[in-house]
Amino acid sequence: MKQQKPLTREQYLKKFSRAVRWRLPAQESEEAISDYRELIFQEERDPERLVEELGEPVQAAHLLTDVKTYRRWLKIFAVLAFGLFLQIRWVWTAWPAVRFWGWDWGVFGEGWRGVAVMVAGLLTSLYWFRRHGQKSGGAPKGLWLSCAAVLLFAAGTMILLWYVSSPSFLEYYRTVMEAAHRVPWQIKLLRELMMEGGVAYTLAALAGLVLARCYDRRWLALYSLALTAATLCVFVVFSLNSIDLTYAQAFGMQTYLFTRIIPIGAVGLVGTGVALC
Repeated sequence: MKQQKPLTREQYLKKFSRAVRWRLPAQESEEAISDYRELIFQEERDPERLVEELGEPVQAAHLLTDVKTYRRWLKIFAVLAFGLFLQIRWVWTAWPAVRFWGWDWGVFGEGWRGVAVMVAGLLTSLYWFRRHGQKSGGAPKGLWLSCAAVLLFAAGTMILLWYVSSPSFLEYYRTVMEAAHRVPWQIKLLRELMMEGGVAYTLAALAGLVLARCYDRRWLALYSLALTAATLCVFVVFSLNSIDLTYAQAFGMQTYLFTRIIPIGAVGLVGTGVALC
């Protein structure tokens, strides 16, 4: 059996840093990493005996972990991650995964369940990270670029939605495209942007959660912004699935959608701003 190659000092510190940043609050993890860096790079220490003397990197991080605090974090993370899973489920299938406690969500419209998950996620994450998260120095590298990418992509999708839901386009669809039994490419594109973009937003939100835990709580801004964009996708997908586009002009679809989208987006932007503070 081939013997496993010993870890180098750099490899050991890298693995230890990843494990301890996930298990400990940011300030405590940085102190632990600093202490272990001194231990690992002592001149008299044999690099080939690091694991033997200090234990496996994950095991070493485990020994420093306050189990009770860590379990509380895992519960918070599980709740937030489950909310993101629901957003992916809804935006991809436009069909509810479960009916909670027999409640008839149709009373409020199916799209509002995504909004409920968004509000719960924002409140829970902001409460936790404002109390237990840490920030240091300037804004984390890559945060502004990531948020700008989410914001620009979401704004472009909403601009296309504004056009597709306009009375002039709907009249064109009703009189020309529907009569020929054809779906305009604009509607097909909007559907793909909503469904696939919704999945991408939830993955970006998950990345923001992990980075907020491991490095700087201001990464929570990426979670808040991406969660808001995913929620808008859920709301629009459910709305479009429940409206016959041949009658949408008379229904006033553009007004209906944007009088609801704008407040939802505003709530998400407020949450993003709070996360950056």
